[in-house]
Amino acid sequence: MDISRFDPSLAGRIKFVVSDVDDTITTDGRLLPEALDAMYRLKESGKRIILVTGGSAGWSDGYVRQWPVDCVVSESGALLIYRSSDGPICYETNPLITNDPEAMSRRESVLERTKGAYRLSSDQYARIYDIAYERSCLDDASLESLLSIVRDNGCHALVSSIHVNVLLSCYSKAGGVETFFPRMREILGIGEDWQDFLSSSVALGDSGNDEALFRMFPHSIGNKRVHDFSSSFACLPEYHTMEYGGRSFALVAGLLCGKS
Repeated sequence: MDISRFDPSLAGRIKFVVSDVDDTITTDGRLLPEALDAMYRLKESGKRIILVTGGSAGWSDGYVRQWPVDCVVSESGALLIYRSSDGPICYETNPLITNDPEAMSRRESVLERTKGAYRLSSDQYARIYDIAYERSCLDDASLESLLSIVRDNGCHALVSSIHVNVLLSCYSKAGGVETFFPRMREILGIGEDWQDFLSSSVALGDSGNDEALFRMFPHSIGNKRVHDFSSSFACLPEYHTMEYGGRSFALVAGLLCGKS
């Protein structure tokens, strides 16, 4: 439903903001001032911010260092990145990768089979496990061909507004949140159990690769891009805004902080 019908009492019950980054917090690759201010307002109001992104480990490291966020589930669920209590940035890898001796060989096989045929994302150098291809460079036939190569090599793919992300196993953004939750409870001092965490969180996203988050969390908000492409979603968020990117994020932050 439209965000104009947002239940104000929900704001006080939300303790955790679980948000995608690209085109949900950023706008066309840029962090607008109002989006950065919105993150600070959320933190000052006592909300915890957990980012969940298909973006690279390198970008996610920067978010933890420079933005007022608590941790990042990065590379579509492959990694958990956070600042330790004594300062250093820590990386933890999804067990679906660490316990799979063939994972990295599958990655190399996909890279070899697609070399020169599909444009890699400009930040591929900053990715540890993920492979990302530029979505804008793929027509329907090229996209299907790429997805076929990914499947043939035993990998999985997520298509976002900007990338086709290749995952080495059957993890996902939503699955990564669940997998890393016990560790997040420890490092962030979360008192809630899993079910209480779900009910006291709101998930934010803009794209098909956020659909599992909308399905997992009882409370969720998509921006106007979700509304524009609603027919392609099997599970829509609880609410949607009529703004894109950072402006939508700032609007949501205002509602969660008790300001309309």
